[in-house]
Parts: sequence; structure tokens; C-alpha cells
Amino acid sequence: MKNILLLLFTIMMISCNKKTEKDGTVKLNQNDNVDFFRPADLGASGSKTRLILYANFDECGEWGGHKESFEIFSKEDKQFYANYKRTKVDCSKIGELYGKPEFQQPYIIKEIKLADKQKKAIYIYLSQLIKSKIKEDFPGNAGKNFGAIKTDSTLVIDVYDSDKKNLENYNKLLKEFRLEIVKYEYR
Repeated sequence: MKNILLLLFTIMMISCNKKTEKDGTVKLNQNDNVDFFRPADLGASGSKTRLILYANFDECGEWGGHKESFEIFSKEDKQFYANYKRTKVDCSKIGELYGKPEFQQPYIIKEIKLADKQKKAIYIYLSQLIKSKIKEDFPGNAGKNFGAIKTDSTLVIDVYDSDKKNLENYNKLLKEFRLEIVKYEYR
């Protein structure tokens, strides 16, 4: 019940602070302020709480695929950072490696200091993720999974469906971080 109330409150706040395009996407102007997490909430005061944005893919079908994540946190300097991780998989080796750590090989690991444009990108991405959750359509045994979780469990959003819009929104986020986008063919 607490999560539902938090979700409804978040939707109301987002709808009051944003402009929406005809297709439903959130659009912010250059000078629009974005409410972001307080540094103390995400580590600046010694807290271990983090905001995790994640995406799991299924290029190997029911066995899954590569994984990506942003771990957002603040340091003592009260600035926000993201630890970005992307794995790679070799679908031809599933039979011999599936279930073993070798299936998910590290591909990219980097720390990024967040600029205002990246905070805005996270804000827009989270608002789109909430909209996707509301209209989520379960795809069966295979699909992509996009989500956000605050490690203290005060925010949990997990979208598991086959809507191409989720990948488009995720790729917009990656572009703002100047990271390689995910090229994925929907079946």
C-alpha cells in the first residue's frame, strides 16, 4: 500500500512539473529545474542507500542476455555520481556456461560524475518508467526488464514487457551519459 501511495504521489508531482509531448513523452526546457534526490539520502552523510537503474535483456531467449545498471550515489562532496556497468554474453556458449559466472562477462565499468543534464535525463527516464509500469503487459517467458530501485526499498519500479518504447527511453538515457546505446531486434 505504501508503494502504491508513493507511486501515485510521484505521478502527481511529475505531471505538475513537466511538459508532455503528443506521444506522452516528457519534455523539459533547458532552464527547467529538476527535483532530484538529496545528497544525504544517497550516501553523502554515510548512508549506504543507492538508487539503482537497471536493464536486463534477452538476446539469448529464455536464458536471458546482457545486463546493465547505473548505481546513483552521493559522496562527501555532496555531488552525485553513477557507477555504470554493462555485461556481455555469448549465446553460443549457453549450454556449457549457463548458470555459471562466466555467462555474464564484464564489458564496461565506469564512474561518472553527474551533470545537471544527466540528472534531468534520470528524472525523465523515471517518469517514463512509471508510465510504462502503469500500462505494462506481461510478455510470457522472455522479455526485457527495466527498473529502478532505491536500496532502502522506498522506491521500487520494475517493468517487464515487450514495449519498444521502454528501450527507446533507456537509449535516450544512455545518450545523455554518452554511452553506447543498446541495439536490439524485437521479434
